[in-house]
Amino acid sequence: MLVAGATGAIGTVIAHELAAHGHPVAVHCRSRRDAAERLAASLPAPAGATHAVVEADLVDAAEVDAALALLAAEWGDVDDLVNAAWPAVPSATVADADDDALDAAFAGARGHVHLCRAALPALRRARGAVVFIGGALSTRLHPGLGLFGAGKAAATALTHVLALEEGAHGVRANVVSPGRVATGDGDLAESDPTFAALDEIGALRRVLPLPTPQDIARTVRWLLGPDATAVSGQTISLAGGERV
Repeated sequence: MLVAGATGAIGTVIAHELAAHGHPVAVHCRSRRDAAERLAASLPAPAGATHAVVEADLVDAAEVDAALALLAAEWGDVDDLVNAAWPAVPSATVADADDDALDAAFAGARGHVHLCRAALPALRRARGAVVFIGGALSTRLHPGLGLFGAGKAAATALTHVLALEEGAHGVRANVVSPGRVATGDGDLAESDPTFAALDEIGALRRVLPLPTPQDIARTVRWLLGPDATAVSGQTISLAGGERV
């Protein structure tokens, strides 16, 4: 299976979780190939299987197509796809959103489509699954974070539509939507006051501890596994019980 954005805080844990349960993993990176190779080397290897590294800028459709074709030739088909990749989207109000900000906001959704489109022939053959790591801001509105939320909402909607369109081929597609995640290595809440304000509001709404990358990884593994074969076109919220 392919884990896009595997060198990020969440993607790394997802890759380890899947490898630990017997899955060969293709580790994707945009440019940090050295980090991706270290991650692939650190993963437990299933008997008779190897892990791989895929380097591609997901916004570049031709680059994605070429990378997945090379992966198929040298490693094998992608039977499941997890997309934890997302570009940085700075906070901005709608009034201040210029074209550069809009391009940044929707680059992630564009990359998600490129990735799904390139992987679909193999996913159809394998009757595989897609899991997109969305975000609570796709439905929870907050001033200054509309661009980030809009991009996640677009990719979430496209994932749901993919489930409708590809169900006849046996392909499932779901979204895991985390709120604030306890990564332990710092995040935008420490440097961006808009995200910090959102975090304060979330603390008032939350009834459980912050979800961790491991919580997300376990949910992804369940969605890809045999116990979730009837689950498609759904969004699973992992936000510590926060109300939208």
